[in-house]
Amino acid sequence: MKKIILIFITVLFTSNVFGHDSQSGTKMDTSKECTKKKSMLNFLSKNKNWKNRGKLIKFNSYTGFDVRTVINGAYKKHPIEITGFLSLPEGSSKVPIVIWTHSSGGPGMYIWNDWTYHGYRNLLDEGIGVMFIDNFCSRGARETWRDQSRVPAINGAIDAMMALKVLKSHPRSNGKFGTTGHSRGGLNSLYLSEVKFTSLFLDGTTGFDAILPEAAECKMAGLFIEPELTTNTKLLYVHGGADDYTLAKHCEEHVKRIKAEPGQIEIDIKDGWFHEWHSGSKPKKIKMAMIFHKCPSIYVDNEGNTIGPMTDLIINKYKIFPSMEAAMKATEEEPRKTFKKMFKVLKKEKCLERGVTIGGKHMDEYMPQFMNFFKENLL
Repeated sequence: MKKIILIFITVLFTSNVFGHDSQSGTKMDTSKECTKKKSMLNFLSKNKNWKNRGKLIKFNSYTGFDVRTVINGAYKKHPIEITGFLSLPEGSSKVPIVIWTHSSGGPGMYIWNDWTYHGYRNLLDEGIGVMFIDNFCSRGARETWRDQSRVPAINGAIDAMMALKVLKSHPRSNGKFGTTGHSRGGLNSLYLSEVKFTSLFLDGTTGFDAILPEAAECKMAGLFIEPELTTNTKLLYVHGGADDYTLAKHCEEHVKRIKAEPGQIEIDIKDGWFHEWHSGSKPKKIKMAMIFHKCPSIYVDNEGNTIGPMTDLIINKYKIFPSMEAAMKATEEEPRKTFKKMFKVLKKEKCLERGVTIGGKHMDEYMPQFMNFFKENLL
């Protein structure tokens, strides 16, 4: 079993293992480097190949259950300290900054993933800063690909908004910001494109200037059924058409629903591309990854209330909670514990499955599109 897990982590986190020269020979005991008191990003600040390129930034954030607990402010009951790693171009000039959030593979992707490394280096070379955020370690998780109930999905977006508030006052920020991420990171980017979400943290209707979500999970994420884009934003949504981990059709439908001005949004579904299409490895079957394709859809109304059959399943069919009031109170008082409890419904419904295809050698093909998007909208 340990050998199987190691093989999966290698496939998920790398292309041409340690293929970029900055991480050649890297070794890390993640059980020691990723704890509630220690972020895996500490490694970057100490490794000789990274420490002169950036620095750790600790900032305050919160742990919530879903969009509703952000809307009603209940997430503020659960403060937490989050770690980011900020790298800025050489010099002293003011620059735009891209906030990058990780997938369910966890913060290790920043260290081992060749695509992330080269994208990060290319952004710096163009005069764009990058901030990586660790959404998992301080919440007691190193990854969630085997069990997505470990960390509620909304928290990556909460962390990114709190980081944005910190960076807005950074002496080298020019006030322009982008965000990106793959899979869970892509979902974070979609949350961050929503004016009903960002306006809870910022004044007005503006948010990130450039948002590039990749391969998000949109069917069960609790996205708004009537989404609306922040007014200053350009959004490029990219998904692999052959992706059997997070299905492209649900996200394509969601992005097409987003209320926006003409020219603000572009959708690009890549024919034949799988999840992690820029990993550098041939697509491979991964048996242990959790998927939700047969589970009921979950969307929310403008107040964050769940739309769909989940409420009936939780209260009436499986009696996870005696009433909706009790369920809502639990989400506010114990968000992580309750999020995990909700997964009992999905297990009872027998809609959770495992087995996906991950990989692709499209990094060189995709990189110009990735870079041009941020250059055109941030520089």
